[in-house]
Amino acid sequence: MSLRKIAYILTPIEFGGSDRVSLNFLRNVDRNQFQIVPILLTRPWEIENFFIQELKKERYPIHKVPVARFPRSKGRDWFRIIRCYRFIYSILKKGSFDLIHTHGYFADIVGIPIAKKMSIPIISTCHGFISNDRNLRIYNLLDRIVLRFADKIIAVSEEIKKLLIRSKIQESRIEVILNAVDTIIVSEQMRENRKEKRRSLNIGEEELVVGYVGRLSEEKGIKNLIEAGILLIKSGVPVKILIIGDGSQKKELEELVNRNGLTSQVIFPGFQNDIENWLPALDIFCLPSLMEGTPMSLLEAMAYGIPVVASAVGGIPDVVQSGKNGILVSPNNPEELKEAIVNIYRDKSLRYSLATEARNTIQRNYNMDDWTKRIEEQYNLLLQR
Repeated sequence: MSLRKIAYILTPIEFGGSDRVSLNFLRNVDRNQFQIVPILLTRPWEIENFFIQELKKERYPIHKVPVARFPRSKGRDWFRIIRCYRFIYSILKKGSFDLIHTHGYFADIVGIPIAKKMSIPIISTCHGFISNDRNLRIYNLLDRIVLRFADKIIAVSEEIKKLLIRSKIQESRIEVILNAVDTIIVSEQMRENRKEKRRSLNIGEEELVVGYVGRLSEEKGIKNLIEAGILLIKSGVPVKILIIGDGSQKKELEELVNRNGLTSQVIFPGFQNDIENWLPALDIFCLPSLMEGTPMSLLEAMAYGIPVVASAVGGIPDVVQSGKNGILVSPNNPEELKEAIVNIYRDKSLRYSLATEARNTIQRNYNMDDWTKRIEEQYNLLLQR
């Protein structure tokens, strides 16, 4: 059987959850069946990020399309959508592609009209909609409009599926495929990583380490974690808070920590590409998000058997059964966050049962092989039409 050629379009600006989803798929897809060609919408003034470096290690043929000519600080690039459209159209026309797969609003806005013009079947993965400013709200509106013309949409949570249906997208064209993570974890290596990371950060074994992993931006609710940390310290809990990641809110969060005199309790290690070596250092994983799809960092923490406390938003309640494999709290509620952390800290049997069931949940429902096959099935269904 001949290889089917897939154009895989996304914007790997910041290595967040959606990029990790794509990287997992590109590492595990059956390359004897599908020839995946990543088309990356990049900022040419920035250095190659981790995502691009990893794709090169996997020997993918990469096409880079400049998402703009210059940074926003130097003005607006008014014709960037048209320019990207022309670049990608040229790539697709020369490449004889069988299918297009888009990720994210910009890839959708450019890729779906091209697919329709060229009569190439198109599938889009919808990871959620972030509306922090006016420009994003406009892009999200455009995205919801063009998604009506996609042949298939993969929603990463039931909540996103409901949102797409409210946006007048036919339910029959939406397939919910929850994200997945690697479930093969070596316990001995995990113990060594825990000792090494805590030693390097000067954290004692008796101290409680509460950690967050992900993008540092407003919708992640990280301020609530820091405020919960203040309450924990006042309650006498020997806590250290590890905030792993980078993003637009980092400076603001660091200033909040400085104002409250928490520089010795809150640690910002920055972006880490070996997150599997950092997670074992945590006693509790905290995800205080205000909106989410099916967050990769949550699945990864649960796979490592780390008790989780997370906001009951987006696709999180699809994963976490409160009191069984984690604790759900209301968003924007530092007091509730603090109480959940204290309960896990003080109740060792609860901590053990949450950790055990979290690991079992991931191994049962979120393993990589099944997830990859489900996406490949969607490819084949579209290609058979």
